[in-house]
Amino acid sequence: MIQWLNHSIPGTLVGMESAFDHTKYSSIIFIDSMVALEGKPLETMPWHELDSTGPVLVLVVPQVNSEIDKRKRDGRLGKRARSFNRLISPAAETGFPHRIANGPPAVDIAVARHTRLDWDQHDDLDRDEGDDRVVVQILHARDVPEERKLLLTNDTNPIAIGSRHGLKSWRMPDHWLLDPEPSPSDKEVVRLKARVRELEEAQPSMEVSLQFGLAQPQTVFRIEPMSDDAKGAMASRVIRENPSQEDDSPFNFRRDFSYDDRYRDYRTKVVPAYTASVHRFLEVHYAQVPFTFCLKNIGNLQAESLVLRMVGRGGSLHDRFTCYPIFGPPAPKPRTFLDGIRFDPNSIRPSNVGRHEMQFAVGPNRSPVIEIHCADFRHGRSWKFEGIATIDPHHDGPFVVDVEVTASNMRGIQTKAFDFAFTAEVVKIGDLVDLLKPGYKIPIPMMERLTAEITAKNWDWIEVVGVDGFEEQPDDDDEDGEMRIEN
Repeated sequence: MIQWLNHSIPGTLVGMESAFDHTKYSSIIFIDSMVALEGKPLETMPWHELDSTGPVLVLVVPQVNSEIDKRKRDGRLGKRARSFNRLISPAAETGFPHRIANGPPAVDIAVARHTRLDWDQHDDLDRDEGDDRVVVQILHARDVPEERKLLLTNDTNPIAIGSRHGLKSWRMPDHWLLDPEPSPSDKEVVRLKARVRELEEAQPSMEVSLQFGLAQPQTVFRIEPMSDDAKGAMASRVIRENPSQEDDSPFNFRRDFSYDDRYRDYRTKVVPAYTASVHRFLEVHYAQVPFTFCLKNIGNLQAESLVLRMVGRGGSLHDRFTCYPIFGPPAPKPRTFLDGIRFDPNSIRPSNVGRHEMQFAVGPNRSPVIEIHCADFRHGRSWKFEGIATIDPHHDGPFVVDVEVTASNMRGIQTKAFDFAFTAEVVKIGDLVDLLKPGYKIPIPMMERLTAEITAKNWDWIEVVGVDGFEEQPDDDDEDGEMRIEN
């Protein structure tokens, strides 16, 4: 009758026979609750690092089972506790080992049984301490010889307790543990990042880049003005090399009667203004830096009513090379009847700007600010701007181009700053150029490009700036004059 009950209801009379044959296992491992709750799932652990052949038996004492069961409602560990309970449930129901991994090595799990605990034998342990109860239950576990019992844990305390009572331990390596869960603050950061990505996908995504065309740091010059004696000598040279061009012969029926007054202003106003300002002109020539700006819409939506703004801190922005009369302004030319025929660009009504076209709302005009508008900047589109920045050598560096981009369907303003490092050196005019025998001693940084554009007669790339309102644009066929580069 007893034998029939034992076979019909496994585990009912387990006290009368062994629940398993320990000899068929090469390793018998007792785990604590930390292994189940903080380690990787038992069925996926690298058991081969502990026993390469197997099979391995994992035993769970009642104290460990109870500690894990209490965690089923825990906000952080509840999911792991419930998963462990499902894993050990077949073994708990039958009282026999249950296969959880086929290996190699093969791994079985079972609920350990222990004899009545005699705490008097362990007067150094406290029955109310969880680690103490785990060790005592392992020491009193049935079916396993003492020499085959091995405690697996990652905690120091149960290892220390077990070693005092002859229980062997094996510290679980850190890579057997699950990756730590993020803290509440980390979770909030992840949530906010996800929200940012969500918002970014619902608006255009703009990418801006700016490349300067000169190496950094660049040297710019703070140039001392001419002395009064040098101004007089320079004025005499300029006037001598730029005599009056008036044709006062009696046979000149198209004589320019305003020329005398204009040439007198040239000698008495323009040339003195030039000698007083040439050091500033040189500062500009040596401080111009080319740059290439690019705007791209890398998102999936068009930018509506796009506004792009570039601001130079410590200098100005332009789209042409600013050219001053370094070696003296040329004399005015007599006017002809054709000079009275001027093309008025305002006489032609400007065409409507297309929705997808970039339009300058401010500049470029040698001011610190450039602003561009576009009604519909399509996704996947890019726009490039070739500009020239002029650094103020009296500004404490670096020179910075601040870029701002916004649109009606963008949240906020996207900003980015591009720095250009420079050093300022105090020099005299004569350190850089020879004004009496025109020529550069130290070439300007953009000399090669300037020479190429003059050779190609690309006057649209050059803005000739006059002195005190006097401005003489070179003729396309003129080989001399202001646009000649003196080497």
